[in-house]
Formats: sequence, C-alpha cells, structure tokens
Amino acid sequence: MNIKIFSHNYGEHAIPSEIIQPVRSTIEDLRFSIKNNCATKLREALLADLRLFGWSGETRIQAGKGITITAMNSGVGLCLQTGNMSRFYADLLKLQALFQKDRAQCAIYILPTKKAASIMGDNLAHFERLTDELSIFKHVITIPMVVIGVDVNTNEEE
Repeated sequence: MNIKIFSHNYGEHAIPSEIIQPVRSTIEDLRFSIKNNCATKLREALLADLRLFGWSGETRIQAGKGITITAMNSGVGLCLQTGNMSRFYADLLKLQALFQKDRAQCAIYILPTKKAASIMGDNLAHFERLTDELSIFKHVITIPMVVIGVDVNTNEEE
C-alpha cells in the first residue's frame, strides 16, 4: 500500500525507529485493495500484522472506564481510525490524556487518505483533514505524533 506521512510536534524524532519502521513496513507491504465498505477488513488486517511487532490490544485510558485507544507499544500510543470523521477528535483527546498522564511519550495515528476514504465510504476520517486540523490545535494536542495515511495503490487508481 502507498502511504503519506505527517509529523506533529516532532513526532518523527520522538518515536524510536524500531517502533515506527515496522509500522510503516507493515502498511506498505500489506496486500489489500481499497474498496467500498472495506474499513473493518482493513482494520483487522493491519492489527493482525501489527500485533506481531509487540503492539498490545486495546488499552484503557483510565482503569475502570471503557475509553480505549487501539494499542500501545513501549510508551507509544496507537490509534487506527477507519470510521466516521467525528471519531478522530475523540482519539486525539485520548492520546493527549495518556501523554499528560505520562503513560505515552508519543503516538502513531493511522487512517486512510482522503482518496482512500472516499472509496471506502461516506464521511470517513481521513489523513488530509486530520493533519490540517492538527495545525490548528498544535498548542492543545501536544503529544508528539506521526500520522500515517493509508493510500490506494498506484495500480488501483482509476
């Protein structure tokens, strides 16, 4: 798969290469076709591969509460969003809360690009909107983060 990368608050320097490189490689090597209603299958495929590199399952933000992020690995939070546009704000708040509680030092956020999201369905969160809006909230969402946009493969483009 093709990817796009965006660094927020020096995320590219905060995330150890032994954590970010396998994530990038996993996405780039994933054999998956972006098509209508594939969000759940894309999520499942990515998570299955990422768990091979030490990523946990869902991680609670606070004990006794049902609020979670996708996974953690060595102090790096991970959010994988293939759903509705409105969900990425909640993800950002969850990652920021973990950062402020010193439970995460940095984060990786994975979501489709605008082009991929438009193929997958309606009103899905996408890379371009998240990265554009992160610049607006750079003094509010202070966790260092790398945002990875999952894009359509070149041979899939129409």
